[in-house]
Amino acid sequence: MDCESYIEEGATFASLRFRTTLTMHYVHPKEAPLMKYPVALAAILSTAALATAASFPQRVHYIDHDKVAAAFVKGGRIIEDQGLIVIAQRVVGRGSEMHDDTNHVFIIMDGEAEFITGGKLVAPKATEPGQTRGTGIEGGMSHRLAKGDVITIPAKTPHQWKDTSKTGSIGYYAVNFVSPPRFPAGVRYIDHDKVTAAFVKGGRILEDQGLIVIANRGMQRGAEMHDNTNHVFVIMDGEAEFITGGKMVNPKVTDPGQTRATGVEGGQSHHLTKGDVITIPAKTPHQWKDTSKTGSVGYFAVNLESN
Repeated sequence: MDCESYIEEGATFASLRFRTTLTMHYVHPKEAPLMKYPVALAAILSTAALATAASFPQRVHYIDHDKVAAAFVKGGRIIEDQGLIVIAQRVVGRGSEMHDDTNHVFIIMDGEAEFITGGKLVAPKATEPGQTRGTGIEGGMSHRLAKGDVITIPAKTPHQWKDTSKTGSIGYYAVNFVSPPRFPAGVRYIDHDKVTAAFVKGGRILEDQGLIVIANRGMQRGAEMHDNTNHVFVIMDGEAEFITGGKMVNPKVTDPGQTRATGVEGGQSHHLTKGDVITIPAKTPHQWKDTSKTGSVGYFAVNLESN
C-alpha cells in the first residue's frame, strides 16, 4: 500500500483538509503481514481527524481592557486562534464584502450606522483566499445599528457598512467563527431594547443552530462545566474574581452536558472588569467566585456548541 497525503493550499488550521490517496498492492502473505495495513490506515485517519476537529481555542484566552481599548482606536484583532477571531473594530462607511468560511457575531459598542446584509455584490473581486470585496450591494436588507444592538452574519452573506456619517464611525466587537460545525443560516438581528431588558436579570437573546448569545448577569455562585459549549465572555459592567480550570468540588450532573459543583480546587484566578474579554473552551470548570465589590457583573456570553 502506498499513501500520499497533502494539505490544500491556503487552508487555515481550522479548515484543514487532508486528501489521502491509498494505493493497495497485492502482497503474498509470506512477503508481509496483512494486519499492518489496518493499523496504518487508522493512523492516517486519526491524524486527519485531529487536524480538522478544533474550531475553538482549546485553552483559556484572557485579554484585559487596556489592550481592548487600544485595539478599538483603529480596529484590531485581540484573539486569533483555532477558528476563533475576536476583533475590537472601528469602521466608517465603505464598500461591501463577503467571506466564504467566516461567520460573524457583531456587538455594537458605540456610534450608529446603516448596515446592509444579503443582496448581490456590485463589481465583486476576490481580494484574499475566501474573501470577496465589492463597491456596493444591490438589494439586501438595511439595518440601522446603534449601541447595544447585536447582529449575526453567516458565511457567504454580502454585508456593508453603508453610512456612518451621523457619528463618524461605529465601534463594535466582531466575534468570528471560521467553519464552525453549525451556525445560524440566516441573519439574526436583536435590537438594543431587547438586549437591555435581558441584562436586568440575564437572559438568552439568541439561540439557533449551535449559537447561543446571552446578555447575562453573573453573581457569586458555585462552579460549572459544559461538555460541548465554548464561551466568549465580553465584560460590560461590574467586577468579579473569576476562576477557570482546576478540579470541581462535589460535582453533580444537573442537565445533559452540564455539571455543577460547590467550587473549584486550583485553577487560575482572573480579576475581570469592564472591557475585558475571556474565552472558556468546553470541558473547562469555571466559577464567578467573588462579585461583592459591585454586586454582580454584566457580560455578553457568545456561546458556540462543539457539535
